Order: sequence, then structure tokens, then C-alpha cells
Amino acid sequence: MNSLDTLELRAARADELPAVLTLIALAFQPLVARLPSRPTALDETEDSLRQRLDAGGQVYIASRQDTPLACLITAPLNAVAVECKRVCTHPDWQGQGLGKRLMLHSEALLKQQGLIRIQLATRASMPANLRFYQALGYRIVAEDPYPAGIADLRIILEKQL
Repeated sequence: MNSLDTLELRAARADELPAVLTLIALAFQPLVARLPSRPTALDETEDSLRQRLDAGGQVYIASRQDTPLACLITAPLNAVAVECKRVCTHPDWQGQGLGKRLMLHSEALLKQQGLIRIQLATRASMPANLRFYQALGYRIVAEDPYPAGIADLRIILEKQL
């Protein structure tokens, strides 16, 4: 079992974006065989991450020795709310509470910035993700189909900070 004692929870630096992309690929690639359509997270590029940052978003990571082991990306929805995307944990670290720690830490930072609401979405075909978010206090606010080409239902959840 890996130790969570030496982890650093923080915003990613620009020079860490390639490592964040590697983490996203490691976490989402195994889902290709299980999901009805390819995870859109695998379409992320360094440019798309930079565009999210330029638009006011953040990339939060849990790192150990400067290696990202979990991440999430935020994008502003309006002056008081953000959307959370690409929540993932390195396969070797899944199931140890790292994702929960990063989510709670990021929520605290966002609240300090004056934000009051976080919204996120998960696939209906991923019930474990839905349970994870609900255990963190997120509640379902809507369900809708993904855009054309993605054969799944989107479950939209929110949490007041």
C-alpha cells in the first residue's frame, strides 16, 4: 500500500501539464473497454489544458516527489460557480482515499476564493463514480444525453460550498 503521508495537494504548475496528461491517460485508458463510448478525457491535450487555465480554470493535483498522482480540473461557470472535470487518480493509487482528499482540498481552496457552488458530471455507466460524488455531498440536479457520438447518459451533480 502506498503512503499518503508525503503527498502535496496544490495547483499544478505549467511545466507539470505533460505529466497531468500522462496521468489522465493512465486513469482513463482502462475505461475504453468498459464504456459504451471512448472517454472524452482522452482527447485532452496540453493546448486544451492551457486554454482551460487561460479561461480562469485551475488544475489541482495530489503529487509525490513532483509526480502527479491525482488531478482534477476546474472551469468557471459564472462568478460564483465552477465546473469540475477530469477527476482521476493513478491506477496504483486508486481506492486509498487520494481522490477524496484532493476533492475536499480543492473545494476548500475554491470556497476561500469566494465560490459557492461546484458542478460536475459523470456517466450513468459509471455507478461507482456517482456513489463517490454523492458520498462527498454532491446531489443529482439533472440527467441528459451526451452530445452525438457519446452513447451514454450524463448525470449532473452539484455541491454548495
